[in-house]
Amino acid sequence: MDSSENDSESEYSEANEGTESSSEAENSSEDDVPKLADDEYKEMPFEDLLNLQKKLGTRVYNEAIFGRTKERKQNTTVKPKPAKKSKQTSEDEDDGGSDDDSGPEEVTSKRKVPALGMGKKGKNASISQPRDPRFDPRQGYFSGRQFRNNYGFIDDLRNKELKKLKNKLELATDPEETERLKFVIQRTENQIREFSKQKTLDRERMREKQQVRESVQAGKRPFFERKSTKQARALVERYDKLKDDGSLAKHIDKRRKKISAKDRKKLDFST
Repeated sequence: MDSSENDSESEYSEANEGTESSSEAENSSEDDVPKLADDEYKEMPFEDLLNLQKKLGTRVYNEAIFGRTKERKQNTTVKPKPAKKSKQTSEDEDDGGSDDDSGPEEVTSKRKVPALGMGKKGKNASISQPRDPRFDPRQGYFSGRQFRNNYGFIDDLRNKELKKLKNKLELATDPEETERLKFVIQRTENQIREFSKQKTLDRERMREKQQVRESVQAGKRPFFERKSTKQARALVERYDKLKDDGSLAKHIDKRRKKISAKDRKKLDFST
């Protein structure tokens, strides 16, 4: 009996010792890392401390010198990053937290200026805005020759309208209506005359371009007529045309009156 009791007591004591040793190990791990003696590291020169820090590393060196406490463990835990402040709060802080609108808003100089046309668009940017095709580069460049070729039927309509207006003028009795019809007839005749003049110029330009192309294809140097020569040739052709129509005297008389009116204006301004 005594031997069995002794065995059981010895086993119990060994078990208790094991649990005590494990609990002590846990407590020791939770306790501070043993520090160096205060007098020992205080007497060490600064150079030796630096060499010791290089060998051990900063973390182990600090633990050996200052120890590691539970508070330090809690402090070393990763803190959650604070949420980003909204733009409105940051603007309020920049303005000093006041709602006073006495001064203009300060714009930071660190923010890049957006490129032309790349700024923020408004709320109704998706809505198509009306645009004028005459001034829109997406429509291409205006070509008078192409326009006259595509809308040549307008000249035919003007000729028909001119005949109707002349018929109305013959039947008109009201003087105001007569004056209005004369004005419209004169305007229509001017438009028809200008259209035919531009068509003639278009044909001359095309003829000149064709001559230049033919000379280049033949290996010759192209010839470009001077502007003054073109104007002189145009005047000669106009003179011949007026002479054939029998309206040369009328044109000269009209030209003389125009020049005399200009001279009269110059004399009036001089006095």
